[in-house]
Amino acid sequence: MSNQGGTAEDQALSPFIWGERAFAFTCAFFAEREGWSEMRYVVKIGSSSLTHPDGSLATERMLPYVSGLAQLRLDGQQVVLVTSGAVAAGYRLAGFSQRPQALVEKQAAAAVGQSQLIQAYHQFLAPYGLKVAQLLLTAGDLQDRERRQNAVNVLNYLLEQPIIPIINENDTVAVEELTFGDNDQLSALVAEVIGAQALVIITDTDGLYDQNPNQCVTAKRIKRVPIWDDNLLTLASGSSAVGTGGMYSKLLAVSKVMDWGGACFIGRARTASEFLAIYSGHGQGTYFGTVEQVEQFFNNAGFGAY
Repeated sequence: MSNQGGTAEDQALSPFIWGERAFAFTCAFFAEREGWSEMRYVVKIGSSSLTHPDGSLATERMLPYVSGLAQLRLDGQQVVLVTSGAVAAGYRLAGFSQRPQALVEKQAAAAVGQSQLIQAYHQFLAPYGLKVAQLLLTAGDLQDRERRQNAVNVLNYLLEQPIIPIINENDTVAVEELTFGDNDQLSALVAEVIGAQALVIITDTDGLYDQNPNQCVTAKRIKRVPIWDDNLLTLASGSSAVGTGGMYSKLLAVSKVMDWGGACFIGRARTASEFLAIYSGHGQGTYFGTVEQVEQFFNNAGFGAY
């Protein structure tokens, strides 16, 4: 690299400027480390974790996730990011004074915002020597055999490179995620088709509670759910002001992942260290899976120093 020190902005984002050679060296180092194991994760970040109260995109809130994703990838783990935020990134550029509510207006805002969102991820990941690849998918793409296989082939290739695939719903042609789910269901489908060990859902609450914590002061967080039970859906309530999913759609996603043998996490992470703590079993949220699954998929010794 010609500028090893990087710009002032680069240095503010990371103490090291990672190039492709550094990426290859780092992955080789961890691959030879005793006790190391490569995992494949799908990470879904919802709108409520990426936006200001008025619904606009908060790029400064992206930085901890970018830092955590980069360190996860540089640790040799494979990561697919399913991100919301296109509507937030685009509604003002599309001419709306506030976050739109009509479906066609949301679609227009998302169409404008997609490029802004992916550019922000590109800008923030570049200092780590990581590139981004944008994939706009729908549930129908992953349910059709030929289209699903095409998507899987591309994702498998990208995951072997210093690239983080970034997926969002193709809102121009699909409406379900704009009205229900906020990419939750899409993230579960992606996790299944690529054979991910675990799905991590980042939201603005620290997991699942036995009662509504906003209404009951004695509500207790459920730290781990070993097996799926449909009665868990009765514990879900509401959705955020800027998201469309809420806990109900997240639990539906969890049920799908657990049905085919994967593990999940739902919770909050406001800093890079909190984000990385998820993968060592100390996340601020709820883990879904057997003791063996949680210990295997969320106990990466590589994050002990973070």
